[in-house]
Amino acid sequence: ARAELLSGERPALVGVRSALAAIALAGRHGQRLTQGLGPTPIAELKRQKVDRERADKAFARAGDLLGDHEAKLFLSAYGVPVTRQGVAATPSAAVRIAQTCGWPVEVKPWEPSVAEERAGGPIARGVKNPPDVRRAFASVATAAGIPVGVPVIVRATPPPGREVAVRIARLAHLGWTIFVEAPGALSPAAAPCPLRRSDAEELGAALEASRSGEAAPDRAGLAELLLRATFATVDREDDIDSLSLGRVIVAEKGKGALTVDARVKLRRRRR
Repeated sequence: ARAELLSGERPALVGVRSALAAIALAGRHGQRLTQGLGPTPIAELKRQKVDRERADKAFARAGDLLGDHEAKLFLSAYGVPVTRQGVAATPSAAVRIAQTCGWPVEVKPWEPSVAEERAGGPIARGVKNPPDVRRAFASVATAAGIPVGVPVIVRATPPPGREVAVRIARLAHLGWTIFVEAPGALSPAAAPCPLRRSDAEELGAALEASRSGEAAPDRAGLAELLLRATFATVDREDDIDSLSLGRVIVAEKGKGALTVDARVKLRRRRR
């Protein structure tokens, strides 16, 4: 148990933590030898359940971007967990959606051109009753610099958890690649797409609890979300230039991961 007592005849890891980390690395290396390197063949998508009608609906009236709501409609067709939400064109409709989602709710502009949440896009949080919803309907539009009366998104308040950002893009020499950025990490983690399960699990395993004594994040839930998001993107690669999941909330172990803010940049303007 003490490094200074080793004979020096052979290298050794001292301590349970180091030994378990080495075992985990060896296991993932073994998975890669079995599964192969690089992205998963897109033919594997046939094993996934996809709601093609829902996915097509998301793209039906798109311009250069799929905003948050349409992007989530698309992702949910591939089984990616997303927030429960709806689009309201009037304050009364916003109240009805809020009552369906359950109080408190969050309200944000529907307009795709408004900045993402991480970039300062306006959002009203902790909206607890119908008068608050009506006020938020107007205030988020004013904050975004768009006319009051444009539609808004009303969504259920996301659960607490670790927050990560995800981007899936087509790189000139590498092809489809996913980048996962977590607070505290020195640099984003990356892997080729569609993800192999071993790569998805490794990306998820890199997420740590933010404070000592905090419950472990649901790394398996994050891995599953990343896996499905990469399959969705590559399956519609003729339409998609890049996918941004600006906010993914990873709840504590056993409670999953959830897409809170999403956007899809399209390759061409659809008619």
